[in-house]
Amino acid sequence: MTRDEMFSYALTQPGAEDSTLHGGRCIRVRGHWIVNDSREPDSLALALDHGTVDFLMETEPQTYFQTPHFEGWPAVLVRYEAADDERLREQIDKAWARRATKAQRKARGL
Repeated sequence: MTRDEMFSYALTQPGAEDSTLHGGRCIRVRGHWIVNDSREPDSLALALDHGTVDFLMETEPQTYFQTPHFEGWPAVLVRYEAADDERLREQIDKAWARRATKAQRKARGL
């Protein structure tokens, strides 16, 4: 998946809006970013819960990682071109679900 494909997929989520954060592109749901540009080359940040972040970094450290800036935060960096496209879509779905309303999650069967 490319950077643009990752942003495009995130924008298909209900309520997702194209925005900016610290001068870079991000996708927001209800004012909270779910996908964000990164200063790390060929990487984007995903807003996920701590357990998911830990699991992804443990199982796929070549794809999911953190820099000192992100340590302790519920976010992980993704080398999007190294990621399995289907698994990455699932993680974007999870990031969306964290920020979606109860009604939005219910409408998607979550």
